[in-house]
Amino acid sequence: MSLHDQFPAYGGYGPGDLRLGISLAVVATIFMLLRVYVRLRVNKFGTCALMWSLVAWLFTAITQIFGILSILHGLGNHLTLIIEVGELHNFLKYTWITVFFFNLAIPTGKVAVAVFLIEMNGQGNPKIRRSLVAVAVLNIVLNIPQVLMVWFQCTPVNALWDPARQAMCDHRKSVYYTYFVGAVAAISDFYLAIVPIHMLLPLQIDRKLKWGLSFLMGCGIFAGAAAIVRTWAAKFILTDDSSYGVGVLFLWGEVEEWVVLITMSIPPVWPLVRPFTHRFIKSTVSRSQTRGYKQAPGSSALASPSFPPPLITTTISVSSGKDAATTLAPSEYSADERTPHNILTDSKNVQGTWVEMSEVDSRRSP
Repeated sequence: MSLHDQFPAYGGYGPGDLRLGISLAVVATIFMLLRVYVRLRVNKFGTCALMWSLVAWLFTAITQIFGILSILHGLGNHLTLIIEVGELHNFLKYTWITVFFFNLAIPTGKVAVAVFLIEMNGQGNPKIRRSLVAVAVLNIVLNIPQVLMVWFQCTPVNALWDPARQAMCDHRKSVYYTYFVGAVAAISDFYLAIVPIHMLLPLQIDRKLKWGLSFLMGCGIFAGAAAIVRTWAAKFILTDDSSYGVGVLFLWGEVEEWVVLITMSIPPVWPLVRPFTHRFIKSTVSRSQTRGYKQAPGSSALASPSFPPPLITTTISVSSGKDAATTLAPSEYSADERTPHNILTDSKNVQGTWVEMSEVDSRRSP
């Protein structure tokens, strides 16, 4: 039995919204699981950003679940058909619950990106740090009225999902405020996409690496574009066939939500991708130096196959000075081979660090 047979109001933009939302949700969830794995097993960088990302993922997942219920009960389909099959009550109820959690997920995602960039920036550039804090605070403060407006569009509140009392609702204030908040969200996405590029450009690293990371970390521009379309589509709430037009709004809202989570998760999971790339960075250390790595006195770890090979920690330091560079150095031999070895001597000029680890080929002879 197909979904159309089980849910007669399902149709229009609904099937496309459903497939896109589930696909993006699966990709984003995989990235979030990888981020948790990296945090627990590889390095300790980005704990606060990870917490915010998990909260954003939770709100977005709840939004997607109620969005699916809304789609099954008519979101994206024509209003006349929804009324004909008697699903208007369910459509209204699930749609407005979706909107409520959407208004929570959007600012939380922006804050998560800002926190990650703050941690990456460290104490290096105070102006960037203050601007990121401002973006986070602004998105939270401006979205509080947006969240509350959902429940104060109708008098009484339960008229919001009562088909017989829709005349007691006025959605205009909420829609007009959505234009303003949506514009702020789009500008925030563009800014959060540009900041990491600005931080990476001065680095004296391999050009392919620099542009590759800049592209990946700048993909938030797509979220900004989605925010613009989503804000424009808010006008359909005030039309006679609102259920059909809101299908466009929901589609671009899905893109905005999930793309933010996906793009912000790519840099933290890079240590897992590193072993599968042929060329990640142009090392400043010659192969002879790598071969010259010496075993600690009295230790037979390198000679024993039961012990893992030592790790080399690649630390990309984002420095505000012109002498910013990428260095490669072997970690100090210790009980915990996954502790990164920071070879920086002047910590005052460091904005932040990017840490990843790779294993030395045990087949190489010292």
